[in-house]
Amino acid sequence: MLICDTHADTLYAMQSPRRQPDEPLDVTLEQLCAGEDVRVQAMALFVGAHGLAGEDRGLVQRELTMLERLKAQGARQITEISQAMPGTANLLLTIEGGEAFGSDVSSVADFARMGVRAAALVWNNENLLAHPAKGGSRKGLKPFGREIVQQMRSHRIAVDVSHLNERGAEEVMDSHVPSMASHSCARGLCDHFRNLTDHQLRTLFASGGYVGVNFYVPFLTAKGTATLDTVIDHMAYMCDLGGENHVGLGSDFDGIDEYPTGLRNAGDIPALLDRMSQRGFSHALIEKIAGQNFAAYLGRL
Repeated sequence: MLICDTHADTLYAMQSPRRQPDEPLDVTLEQLCAGEDVRVQAMALFVGAHGLAGEDRGLVQRELTMLERLKAQGARQITEISQAMPGTANLLLTIEGGEAFGSDVSSVADFARMGVRAAALVWNNENLLAHPAKGGSRKGLKPFGREIVQQMRSHRIAVDVSHLNERGAEEVMDSHVPSMASHSCARGLCDHFRNLTDHQLRTLFASGGYVGVNFYVPFLTAKGTATLDTVIDHMAYMCDLGGENHVGLGSDFDGIDEYPTGLRNAGDIPALLDRMSQRGFSHALIEKIAGQNFAAYLGRL
């Protein structure tokens, strides 16, 4: 089975000076290589809480160094899902935070040459491109953000609306080129500003977009604890809104500190798929959500 996870902060975690040498990662090459499944793991170049300023200056380059370290250990960087192989850690490079592009639109082409296939315009901070969902801004994309989006689309880099505010997301989704949300949940089940409204979900699905369901407990439920079933509830909810061919996995591993019971790391993904089967999801639908939907989405860019 093809299994694609569209967001993890493993490269950021690897370079963190605050991480202890023996502290385990949520995503490891061993986990991605185990079994007969074809595993594709998106790994983000995160711009940090300070947007590449202060202690985060030089962060992207440090994360790229971590990517090279993983490749030296046997991981393969891919740019198309068709390149993925079983028994191998197949890594897909993404960006979390438009600060990575600096102030020059030509940087988009540079990242495309590095193999970047998706980029979120913001994290939780306002930047030169747009406004985040955090803070509740009602403003749309900034002029530079519109230029960046245009360049991203010309280089087949998916525009990721996770973290983007509603007005900005509406502008991004109003296009013939489908957008994605790499790691978001349904606001109809959990009223958190980071989650997508029913209208946003329907718009993404109708346009051929994609949503990877996030595993972070506060995005899944306001009850404080979550299980495999809580994650599956968000999948089922999105499918009911028309997302059967557009929903997938967006764990946020190595970027979260609260996990659903039974879903602590990348090695637990098969248990999630098994629980989906027990819940009555057809084998065909499980295959779609596991990875086929994301593969089809990239093919539409």
